[in-house]
Amino acid sequence: MNYPWQYDETAQVGTDYRDESEVAAYDERMQKLRNTDVEAADIAKALNLSANSTVWEIGTGTGECAITLAGTVKHVYATDVSPAMLEYARQKAKRRGITNVTFAHGGFLSGFRPDHPVDGIVTQLALHHLPDFWKLKAISVIANSLLSQGRLYLRDVIFPSATDDYDAFFRVVIEGVRSQAGDDVAEQTVQHIKTEFSTLDWILEGMIARNGLTIIEKREEGFLSVYICEK
Repeated sequence: MNYPWQYDETAQVGTDYRDESEVAAYDERMQKLRNTDVEAADIAKALNLSANSTVWEIGTGTGECAITLAGTVKHVYATDVSPAMLEYARQKAKRRGITNVTFAHGGFLSGFRPDHPVDGIVTQLALHHLPDFWKLKAISVIANSLLSQGRLYLRDVIFPSATDDYDAFFRVVIEGVRSQAGDDVAEQTVQHIKTEFSTLDWILEGMIARNGLTIIEKREEGFLSVYICEK
């Protein structure tokens, strides 16, 4: 149910992915920066997925991860708040002959929901679009959508609490991004820090625990963190 005070997660924060040219540029950039086959294999292992599993990916973007996971599970539900992203993902799946992915408009707080609890939920680089209160609501939705012993794979920009000088930390991160991915991605990282809603690790971990999920593994990958959680 939507309420008049509910946060509008369809409002773009950062890069405007309602623009089709931005979507195509994003997909091209991700193809260079990410090894989706390795990523999907890691997710499948972390979530204990099998050929009978159902998975919900929240924030599917251009669908690369959902489409790759579809080769190892029964069905993938893939949602995003950007219609342009979803259409790009649908066309990609169609070109590759993938038929066991349902693409639908929705996010953490509103829109499509699977009609039954799922074995695993994946969300990467999407939760930071929400302010902290709404992250708590989002994790509640995730927990309620998982089967008992179902798992969450959460990967995002999470700020470490064990840092005394964040300005120095951010400078190192930005220059690392610049050397690996170039000036454009470095500038996007600057804008992320400046305008988006990444949170501190201890706050996020409190939200996870409050919603009845247990962190079974945490990885720090530079500026990114991965949380694998079980209901």
